[in-house]
Amino acid sequence: MKAHLKTPVAVGLALGIYRWIWLFIFALTARRFGYCKIFVSFVKTFYIWYDANLLGAFIWLLRGFVDAFIWGFIVTRLVGIFKARMK
Repeated sequence: MKAHLKTPVAVGLALGIYRWIWLFIFALTARRFGYCKIFVSFVKTFYIWYDANLLGAFIWLLRGFVDAFIWGFIVTRLVGIFKARMK
């Protein structure tokens, strides 16, 4: 892997894992204890198939990771580009 791609990939992985974990935990917490139901219903308005059940939680294991990875990668690359041009 080229050196200029290591940081965006690392940031994308970190954000992807972080989002993967909290979306999964919120879905299971809402299902098991009834907490976070307002948050889950809010997220459902933006993301199809996210729900407070086991299937919705597992769908978001992959989708949440991919979504956050892409955004983390893009933002980090843009920061690198702007930083290089401002020197």
